Amino acid sequence: MTTPGQEEKRYDPRDTTLKFVNKPDALDAFPPEDGDRCLCAEMSCGHAVTPQSLTGWCRSLLDQGQYKFKCPALKDGTVKKCDKEWSYQEVRRLAVLTASEMAYFEERMARLAATEYCEFKTCPGCKTHVEREDQSNLSVMCTICTDEKKKVYNFCWQCLKEWKGAAPRSDRCDNDGCINAVLELLKNCKTTALSEEILGPQDPLLHLVVVYT
Repeated sequence: MTTPGQEEKRYDPRDTTLKFVNKPDALDAFPPEDGDRCLCAEMSCGHAVTPQSLTGWCRSLLDQGQYKFKCPALKDGTVKKCDKEWSYQEVRRLAVLTASEMAYFEERMARLAATEYCEFKTCPGCKTHVEREDQSNLSVMCTICTDEKKKVYNFCWQCLKEWKGAAPRSDRCDNDGCINAVLELLKNCKTTALSEEILGPQDPLLHLVVVYT
């Protein structure tokens, strides 16, 4: 889909690095008539795309908070999704991303990946992502809220409320209901003894395990 004033992206038929195919665009729910078809190239999964449809699909994934690009087309003769993951390098090349599109894609991908793999949570004050640098301290300062409020604003990494009580602490803050849900679950679990045969000779001290019921 193009915005007003934006020219639709098309492949250069002289580009020998792409595999052009006589197939309908697998990402277009309403493909045009044969005479109006744009030149399609084949992705690594075997499905055909145009640069415009590929850009639109991958951008929609990023806007939904997904940074892995997967093919949504159906496998031939089935109702099962292809679901093949495309690398960013492949997407960048076959979507013919512009410099501004690459900047947007790469920033969004970095933010989404960081949120999944790093110690990031949403500040309860300004709703921005904050990174926790000290893994042993539940009191985390939000620089944005601190700047806006003109005073230090800390929140609790565990209950996600404005911090109450002394800091630093690794167990809880003084807000009501601030508990470590995992530890509370473990406290109430039953234990069972395992024989040395099950534990193995390398685990002489490990004689109790948690059993979830």
